[in-house]
Amino acid sequence: MNAMHTLLSSLCAFSRRALILSTFFVLPFSPLFASRFPQPQFDSVHQVPQAVHPPFAEKVPAWADVLILAAALAFTVWLVRKKRSRPLILSFSLLCLAWFGFARHGCICPVGSVQNVAVSVCHGGGLPWHVAAIFALPLLTALFFGRLFCGTVCPLGALQELFIIRPLRVPKGVDAVLRILPLAVLAFGVVYAVNGAGYLICRTDPFVGIFRRSAPLPLLLTGMAVLLLGMVVARPYCRYFCPYGVLLELCARIAWKPVAITDAECVNCRLCVGTCPVDAINVPRPPLNDSSRVRQFKRFIALLIAAPFIAIAFAVTGWLSGSTIAKAHPAVRLAEMMQLTEDADADDVPPEIEAFKRDGADPQLAQERSALILRSFRVGSAWAGFFTGIVLALRLLSMTRLPRNNLHETDRMLCIACGRCFPACPKNHQLQNTIKV
Repeated sequence: MNAMHTLLSSLCAFSRRALILSTFFVLPFSPLFASRFPQPQFDSVHQVPQAVHPPFAEKVPAWADVLILAAALAFTVWLVRKKRSRPLILSFSLLCLAWFGFARHGCICPVGSVQNVAVSVCHGGGLPWHVAAIFALPLLTALFFGRLFCGTVCPLGALQELFIIRPLRVPKGVDAVLRILPLAVLAFGVVYAVNGAGYLICRTDPFVGIFRRSAPLPLLLTGMAVLLLGMVVARPYCRYFCPYGVLLELCARIAWKPVAITDAECVNCRLCVGTCPVDAINVPRPPLNDSSRVRQFKRFIALLIAAPFIAIAFAVTGWLSGSTIAKAHPAVRLAEMMQLTEDADADDVPPEIEAFKRDGADPQLAQERSALILRSFRVGSAWAGFFTGIVLALRLLSMTRLPRNNLHETDRMLCIACGRCFPACPKNHQLQNTIKV
């Protein structure tokens, strides 16, 4: 068994080096021989040739995608809860990265399916069953066993896991501020999708260019920059941008059997703390004295009073930013260009306005439609800001709770089940030796 673990560790290390070399020496030139993304727009009748995906991936039906995802999640549960082997977990994550990432081009993934679900709920029209299943399966797994999807099955997380070299500890205050970003991305991504401005979450995915090997150079460089940052700040996209992680955190908070460092009794040796790259281990803290408890209670009351004002402030900010965000919608952009070019010469008219005039559309109707979309964006952005403010206030209130844990435990919301703490725990080694005997 030790020889097998050593072999798996060597293979994982070799795969990590090979992937890093391919990312930084091959992928920058991929736009030269891959299709352009997004595709250019032409005024003429020229049709852009459609890219053809690999035949083996095209032939995989929707039900097979769902079945493969369910099997991958079930196998991950077995690895994390029964085998408790970091090499096996990392090896399986490479297989998931190869299939869900490079073979399936990262689409459709649970992260992006949030937008599909939001559009279906708000506008009806039905939701393909396989999209609903892909959206729900990782959340159901999190309800029972924690965020197992993030550590192994998710291709975005698996790719970042390979680039963790020397992770630094992010200060608690900075971490608390940066963790607001996923809330905002989730809220405003839904606003964009519901109002027909496109899928913001997919557009800002830094790894889409790497998985599809066909993206603009700026997007490709952004993905490479995130991976470089991930060498010192573990999983920056997962921790400080992923909107689906917000939903997984909520489900993992009430998980039935969350990830545990060991099945045996913890001896508080602290060896696991240094191995966790995402600071997801709660360290025992001594009980507070009477004066500290009073200060903590006063801080709780102050934050409780401030919570409604925080939510209202974020809602007002969202409302004010709605007009700016609405410019992402083509109808709003068109109406704005029409106002700016009313007195312009014929030679200075943008092609969008020329096409609009050739179609014989009514400018007044275009302005009215733009006003409706603008109002919808403002209302949606206000609710998005209110949601972000409420969650932020709740997180601030949770920071005032009194310490209760007497042992080293994984944080249900932050633990991604990467398995790095398993080999560090001496109790795990004792259990494995007992099983061998």
